[in-house]
Amino acid sequence: MKKIPYHNSNNLINSSRLSVNSFVLSDTKYRLLGLLIVFFALALRLFELGERVFHHDESIHSSFTLKLLEQGEYSYNPAYHGPFLYHSTAAVFHFLGITDATARLIPVFFGVATILLLFLLKKELGKSGVLWSMFLLAFSPSMVYFSRFFRNDMIIVFCTLAAVVGAFRYLDNVHSLRRFPYLLLTASSLALAVTAKENAYVIILIFGAYAGMGLLYWIYSGWKREKQSLQKTLLRKVSTLLPFLPEIFLSGAVAIFIIMFFYTSLFRNEISLFSIVERAFNHWMAMHRMERIGGPFYYYIPILLRYELPIVIFGLAGFSYFPKSKRENASFFFFLCYWAFSSLLLYSYLQEKVPWLIVHIVLPFGILAGAYLGETFPRKPESIPQEQELPEEQAFFKGDRSPLTGSTSFRKKHSRKALNLTAGILALSLLISLGQCVSVNYYRSMDPAELMTYTQASPDIRELMEKIEGFDRRPETLRLYVVDPNKLYWPLPWYLRDYEKAGYTSKPPSSSKYEAIIVPSSYDMYREISAEEYSSYNFTLRPGRDFTLYYKKKLEASG
Repeated sequence: MKKIPYHNSNNLINSSRLSVNSFVLSDTKYRLLGLLIVFFALALRLFELGERVFHHDESIHSSFTLKLLEQGEYSYNPAYHGPFLYHSTAAVFHFLGITDATARLIPVFFGVATILLLFLLKKELGKSGVLWSMFLLAFSPSMVYFSRFFRNDMIIVFCTLAAVVGAFRYLDNVHSLRRFPYLLLTASSLALAVTAKENAYVIILIFGAYAGMGLLYWIYSGWKREKQSLQKTLLRKVSTLLPFLPEIFLSGAVAIFIIMFFYTSLFRNEISLFSIVERAFNHWMAMHRMERIGGPFYYYIPILLRYELPIVIFGLAGFSYFPKSKRENASFFFFLCYWAFSSLLLYSYLQEKVPWLIVHIVLPFGILAGAYLGETFPRKPESIPQEQELPEEQAFFKGDRSPLTGSTSFRKKHSRKALNLTAGILALSLLISLGQCVSVNYYRSMDPAELMTYTQASPDIRELMEKIEGFDRRPETLRLYVVDPNKLYWPLPWYLRDYEKAGYTSKPPSSSKYEAIIVPSSYDMYREISAEEYSSYNFTLRPGRDFTLYYKKKLEASG
């Protein structure tokens, strides 16, 4: 009988699992490499943090935060999301001062904390998989950009991953008394997500559906295995769950406490849990139905391909590879694939198409890509065990497969070429993505041509403020009006916050009331004011929104 090269099956199983879960890297080096990635992630997110002009959403969030800090006023409005961002940033303003940079520190913190959380998935991803996942998310253009953006999304990203970590650690310790802290972590993470932004309900839907399907499968498999009536099976399963009810109720109570603590603004306002959920769903379902910011189903695909190429390529490779592989942590990888697919599907369906939601798709795909790369690198073809001879009909190996292994002949002839090709694709895609990361965050962060910068305010605002600050008037005495019939003048109120006499109207007041006035460029103010007395300065507020500042010449002449 013909003989072909063969690997001992036990060696193959051990080799395959070693590459995922037990890559030979000392704990010290593993931690040092991980912390080095975290350090660079922090540096990327802090560098020139206040340089980009506030997006109009950022300016509104900051103004609400300032009102909370100075007047103690907060009232939940689902259009501006949950209370956690405002309360946490108010504390930052109190201790570190009020600037564009300090306003963005909370997203920076949660963006970096998300990367640190990956250390807790070493059992599932292995050391190499953790490091690759950390690297991809640390240098992801979208993750960096929106970690430097005063929005709620990085809080949601952190809470989502924390809930996943807590759930899987809870299942690992389900028969141990150590399990409760992990359940508490999951519950409090989801509660904190609810206090941050309404797409927390999307996360709860995704995870809840998976948990529900898992519960149904648990009941069904028990029923088939025990061959009892369905009623008896249900009673037995319910009795199995009874000992867990106290900790479930306690965790639920903690979650409700966290939600109410922030939505009542530290128990200073009255609002019910039902009202919170009802208002959130009513508002955002109405926005979805009216397609307020609608877009095609494939809206996120061009953004992913432009900025997140390595995550897309190797995330899809992992999506194809892991469900077919048999391993100790197969349930985690099955969930990871479900999470990635569900996130892409749901956010593509919902008619609120904005770039910052991309991070909720990038997170699971980034971990999936990191796990796949952890399976593949660092790995050398010569590390394959010494070949042995075996009859041909026994040579086909069924079990764990490396992404670079198939039949024995393929491993022998093509493993090096496949590895080199994969490395080449990885290097090229990383170079493109890193280039995009630097470009969109530090050179083109306000360029309307970038897909990431949706309605970003113009750098002209910096020059406008320099001009106004150069006037021969103190902020508290300058009589300034901002006019826009649509009231779309943000972020100007944020940058003019120290100008006590600044007013905002839908039409120009009489000239006797102001020394300077900002109006849409379509207004010809020289029909109402004297060109000899007033100068003008044109600027762009944001794409498609051009304005003109008219100011008395004496403000400059005496400066």
